[in-house]
Amino acid sequence: MEIPSSYKLCAATAALAVGCTVSYLAYKRRGRVRNANDVFNYLTVKIVTTEESCDAVVAELKKRCQKHRALGFDCEWVTNNGKRQPVALVQLSSLDGYCGLFRLNTLKTVPLSLKELLEDESIYKVGVGPKDDSKYLHNDYAVELRSSLDIRHLAEYCGYEPGGLASLSSVLLRATLDKSWRVRCSDWEAEELSERQKKYAAIDAHVAIKIFALLLEKLEENYSSYWELGYNTASVWTRLYDYCSKYADVGYKTKHTIKLKDHAKEKDPKIKEPTKRYKLTKRTRPLYNNGYLQAPDGELLCICDNRKGMWFVNKGLADLIKEDPLTVRLKFEPAGRAVGDVGRYYQLEKENKCVVCASTNHCIRKNVVPREYRKLFPEIMKEHSSHDVVLLCAECHQMSNIRDQHMRVSLAEKCNAPLPSSSKDRFIEDMAAKKVRSAARALYHANDKLPEVRRKELEDTLLQHYPDQEEITLELLKEACSIPVVRENTDYESHGIKVVDYYFKHTSLLQLEQEWREHFLKNMKPKYMPALWSVKHNEERLKVKWDEGRLTTEDLKSIGLSTF
Repeated sequence: MEIPSSYKLCAATAALAVGCTVSYLAYKRRGRVRNANDVFNYLTVKIVTTEESCDAVVAELKKRCQKHRALGFDCEWVTNNGKRQPVALVQLSSLDGYCGLFRLNTLKTVPLSLKELLEDESIYKVGVGPKDDSKYLHNDYAVELRSSLDIRHLAEYCGYEPGGLASLSSVLLRATLDKSWRVRCSDWEAEELSERQKKYAAIDAHVAIKIFALLLEKLEENYSSYWELGYNTASVWTRLYDYCSKYADVGYKTKHTIKLKDHAKEKDPKIKEPTKRYKLTKRTRPLYNNGYLQAPDGELLCICDNRKGMWFVNKGLADLIKEDPLTVRLKFEPAGRAVGDVGRYYQLEKENKCVVCASTNHCIRKNVVPREYRKLFPEIMKEHSSHDVVLLCAECHQMSNIRDQHMRVSLAEKCNAPLPSSSKDRFIEDMAAKKVRSAARALYHANDKLPEVRRKELEDTLLQHYPDQEEITLELLKEACSIPVVRENTDYESHGIKVVDYYFKHTSLLQLEQEWREHFLKNMKPKYMPALWSVKHNEERLKVKWDEGRLTTEDLKSIGLSTF
């Protein structure tokens, strides 16, 4: 009765702070990172709402994966008032782009054909975090998902950063997924799924199998280009078991997750956040190197970090013009150039000092808009923008964090978004499991010293937890001694999501962003902010993109606007 406790983590990355999409245009010389809707416009998507259509789609999926023995897999569900509802949608995709979207909320149960496919050990179901999905399918529909495989195992083995599906897609497939919380948290139980929901669901499953195939190629070390249909790489699939068997049905745990579990289990009172509050974030070298990144004609695009500038040079994408100060000239035309004050902001050299008091001692990055909100913003508000990252000394950083809490309280009241009472709210102890583990450890380590009555009580506790067992064995004790006692709290409500949702519906996300900037200026009264730093920077930046035709009405809708 194992209680899985792997967590899907969400990760966001910061790109080069410049209006042009330089790094994405050039990365690995594969050209522009494209929208996944354009990259995967060849998909055949089948919506399954009846048992008859389910049988037909399952039969087609089986036919198409006879050679590859793997399908892209994902699940979606609705969360109401912090409580997870039964899985509403199962997504399966073949490598050649045939996708079945099985609407379990409409089917009410899992048809036999789909159940047999999900439980077929000879076909791998690949994705990110399938172990969690398998737990939910088991709890909701008594389906035993078999041969699930988390592609992060293979990504890590191949030397890639094992991030989420979106980051893996960007790096390996050069495709940007739609990971807006508006679609991720949408109504998957709606009578009819929107076109955006259908594309999102189908692409997520298909991207998983495409990444899986590409990583298998990397393991073979015979191919460096994208893998299309596999007709010339049969050897990869004949050795599928050798590559994947050890990862089948094994959850992927990040180092961060393990630390959380260990911390929660040990509950060491000596380990407190203040002991390492600044230890890991104090800067030991300047944040700003103030290197120069130029367009092919010599026009200054932006000030950049020396490492970023040399990255372009080392990849053969730019020429080194001067070493001190570092000056790098791109060999390709960027998507955009510096326009107005928005563009000039990124051309100005930055100072390595606290923006409040001008101290140069151990300055720390400060996110003016806290990450718990910013991570939920659509990509168009975050990409290539370092505007809200400023430097503060340790003392000012601490004071700013304290004053940020007042803003959070205000937002909680305004948006009906209660703040968690403590960091433990998201993860809770399973008291029943804790009691079982405690009993098992007592019997395992001190059985001879226990009074007969107490020993009998502990044995009864174990047998009640394992109703299919008739006696206590050494194997049973070992299993019970290691059962997890910390689990994710399904009733946990995200303050950040509720606040972002409120502003999306009532004003716009730009308004929330601007209020945090105004809060920082009002409460910290910084005297040394970068020149041209503006409360309305993002609004002005997006207006430039809109005027240049680089934004769509859908982009504006994603931030709560209809037009500028």
